[in-house]
Amino acid sequence: MSKTTTTRGKKAAVNKRIVVCTSEKGGTGKSIVARFLLDMYLANNIDVVAYDCDFSNPQLWRHYNSWVPGGVKTIKFNQWSFSEIFKKDLETLNPVVALVDLPSGVGEYFQDFVQEMESASLGYRITMVSVLGRGKDSIIQLKRLIETCGNQVDYVVVKNLYWGEEKEEEEIFIKYNESKTRKTVLELGAIELNFFPIVSRVYEAIDFSDLTFTEAVNHETLTLSKQARLGVWIPNNESELIKGGSFLRLEEAQRRDRDTLKKRKI
Repeated sequence: MSKTTTTRGKKAAVNKRIVVCTSEKGGTGKSIVARFLLDMYLANNIDVVAYDCDFSNPQLWRHYNSWVPGGVKTIKFNQWSFSEIFKKDLETLNPVVALVDLPSGVGEYFQDFVQEMESASLGYRITMVSVLGRGKDSIIQLKRLIETCGNQVDYVVVKNLYWGEEKEEEEIFIKYNESKTRKTVLELGAIELNFFPIVSRVYEAIDFSDLTFTEAVNHETLTLSKQARLGVWIPNNESELIKGGSFLRLEEAQRRDRDTLKKRKI
């Protein structure tokens, strides 16, 4: 491989991302984070292809299939043909972001997936989005993820504040904050973000009508009170997730947010 090709590959890897939302245990809020990310990509006109690999609860497909050009693709992550289909899509569609919502308990396949993506030399860098609940299981799954992938990927650790709405973030995630796993993942350059909870009755209204978050803000099935709550919840989480910058391919949104803050100060 020539020097020029290598340089181009590294540059492309910064600009294009495979964003994988993962959790080793169900119920951490992984799918709602994946949905919110997809909502942001669409709202910011970022060229994205999306994959829902959670056949038991395909939320990404159910809420966003008709909104993503070409639809949300459904396929089992541990299916033999997944990597081949995925690589072919990246080659032919060449999206800026490929978003993958995984089911829980597929960590044993991560190493093969990462190695296959690297060997394919398609110019994508992988970001593992690990959504934490408040229990020890979340720390264990992150530890396994680090042991499997090492510095071959980038890490975004999302603390789901649903698990302690009335408590401070430091209190909810005290075991994680004091863990060796946290120290290790931060040494690998991880970005930590919070994800704020949505009021249950608002979430249920969105879920019942299979709406996207952006769509729900002005949707007739939601009362004005629910729309108002959603109108606060969305920008709060947007402000958090754009801190993921290039790891989540939201650096343009991050710059716009900074420019807006500067203008307000002026």
